[in-house]
Amino acid sequence: MNSIFHWHCWRRDISNFALLKYRDFDGFLITMQHAGTHWLKYMMSTAIANQLDLSPPRYIHNASSNDFIGHPKHQRLYAHAPRIASSHSIPHALLDSLFVRSMVSFPRYAILVRDVRAALVSNYEKWKSRYDVPFSEYLRGDTSGKRYVMDIWWCLHFLNRWSRVRKRFPDDTLILRYEQLLEDPVAEIRRVFAHFGISISDTHIVDAVDAGSRQKMANILDPNDPVRNIIRDDPRPANPWFTTDDMRFFKKTVERFLLEDYGYDYA
Repeated sequence: MNSIFHWHCWRRDISNFALLKYRDFDGFLITMQHAGTHWLKYMMSTAIANQLDLSPPRYIHNASSNDFIGHPKHQRLYAHAPRIASSHSIPHALLDSLFVRSMVSFPRYAILVRDVRAALVSNYEKWKSRYDVPFSEYLRGDTSGKRYVMDIWWCLHFLNRWSRVRKRFPDDTLILRYEQLLEDPVAEIRRVFAHFGISISDTHIVDAVDAGSRQKMANILDPNDPVRNIIRDDPRPANPWFTTDDMRFFKKTVERFLLEDYGYDYA
């Protein structure tokens, strides 16, 4: 398992050129899957729209929120708006190269992470009909990365790679925790904009957080989008999903492979 996992990580680390290619942005929002991406993007997009007197996203789904914060390939809709990209991308090995950074400019990155246990439960609940396996089988994952949309091995790879980037370039890499975003979204969104060097008034941030309440977001789901369960859920790890053996496997795997716990208690 050790060699398979590290081989897969190395292969991905030298083949994913996206973040090396897309660099012309005021900021780059990198989010762990199932860590509140849609919610954060919607609130930030709404704050930008309010600041510039533009219409906020119509829906919370990507097709709408991409108007302000989208995939780096997407065409810029408002030329005078801040240019912010969003991705779940795991960086190429050269992104944390001191030599490359000395030769090429990169945007600042804000990395949104979440307790891996809760993220795994959220992913499983979203895709369990497609996976068609018990949670215990899903939890053990697939080191090749082919069987599941996201699993424990993807999470470990994502967290380890961004940990290395942050340690080498701490001033350019901001870490956000989903649980802190739930506790004080105004403060966390303010941190992101400040990190990107984007000036947004507190009034517009507060209004955007209000617009991003659970109740209001439930009313702006795109009726043509089949994905319905993107409203944020309970931030606590869902212990009923984990058997004693599952928890033993999880703790052993995290202890062996995760380089940084990001402040979470996995012991």
